[in-house]
Amino acid sequence: MMNPLVEPGEIEPPKGDIPFLFLPRREDLFAARSRRFHTLAEHHTLGDYLRFMGQLAEKQQAAMDSLPPLTLPSPAYLDQCRQQQLPPLGVLGWQRDKVWREGLQRMLTALAVEPLPTATLEAITHLGQCGKDELEHFATLILGHDLAAVPAQVAPFVAAALQVYWTAMASALPERNLPRLEPANLCPVCGSPPVAGIVRSGGAENGLRYLCCSLCSSQWHMVRGICSNCDATQGLTYFGIEGQSGLVTAESCDECHTYLKIIKLEKDPQADPLADELAMLALDLLMDQTGCGRNGTNLLFHQGNA
Repeated sequence: MMNPLVEPGEIEPPKGDIPFLFLPRREDLFAARSRRFHTLAEHHTLGDYLRFMGQLAEKQQAAMDSLPPLTLPSPAYLDQCRQQQLPPLGVLGWQRDKVWREGLQRMLTALAVEPLPTATLEAITHLGQCGKDELEHFATLILGHDLAAVPAQVAPFVAAALQVYWTAMASALPERNLPRLEPANLCPVCGSPPVAGIVRSGGAENGLRYLCCSLCSSQWHMVRGICSNCDATQGLTYFGIEGQSGLVTAESCDECHTYLKIIKLEKDPQADPLADELAMLALDLLMDQTGCGRNGTNLLFHQGNA
């Protein structure tokens, strides 16, 4: 059962020097995500699926650790992007390096020796035999958020490799040179939509909401009490599943009829935006009954995968 939750709709007052942006930590981001997937898999109806996602995140970390030095935006280019309010690693403007495909091959090779279902192993073999042009075509579709146009059996692997590549680049950028974007619900690093929002716990940002990038894992501040899609300040409703801890809720908007999952780290500081969002597919099914569509995307989920 899904219940609307009463939450304060007030916009956060200033709390001193609020950090606007947190760039990802390449050293352990995917390793921590892997551990979170395995924890979430315990006693979960989608346990096998979540455990596989944990294996995939583990391979992402290994691929990340083996990346060669990457080409990054120059200081002059960063300044230009800041002045023009453009994401320096924008998915539509940044020229992809072949290193992302090399990372994909490493991940596929590592997964191919795991005890996985036959259909999954066949998909891994098929994808490993795809040529450069086909892989780049898949990447362009995924980065353009046209996941439905990519075969369901290969989309999560391609998306996972793109996450590794963009996260590695994002982790090496200087935070001070990155602009706030308009619209504010797009990642200031790569221009992608969020996978979820989190309410942080502890430090200067305690109780503040940050949106979490679906591609590069950067997190940027957006005040609470405002729709993350259309900036409406009225008609926001929060939904949760009865009997759950309240760790993950859905913030829906009556103006634009969309929703975004919000994860409260005070409920569980080990929560991961992507993993915990994916583990709450039941909330998506229930939100369908409200007529709201998803605001944001989880690049590792393709309809029918689970």
